Amino acid sequence: MKLIKIEWDDNIGPILFLNIRNRKFGFCFCHRRKDRTIWFFGLERIFCSRCLGIIIGGTLGILISLLGFRFDALLSLVLLIPLIIDGMSQAEGKRESTNLIRFGTGFLFGLGLQSVVGTIVSMLR
Repeated sequence: MKLIKIEWDDNIGPILFLNIRNRKFGFCFCHRRKDRTIWFFGLERIFCSRCLGIIIGGTLGILISLLGFRFDALLSLVLLIPLIIDGMSQAEGKRESTNLIRFGTGFLFGLGLQSVVGTIVSMLR
């Protein structure tokens, strides 16, 4: 049995399964709600606008890190805050976000998260 397996569910989308000690744990990547999706290049079938922003921001963060540039640790943490505020305010029903805001906060989060991870990794060396 494979340790890690990715499967596709037509209702949920991509699911990452971890097999640990004969137990199967599934992790969903994205809810893929059509009303929260940016429609282009077929990606609307895989990621919502926030997840797409996280992936693009995270990818840019990795590239920036590979070029040797690092954000200040405090700035990295600040980049995480907009997504948290946006997501929490939506979850509490205080407001409804737009796809552009979801993408933007996701992008900042992905960029900040990669920077935080890069900082932690460099401190562990």
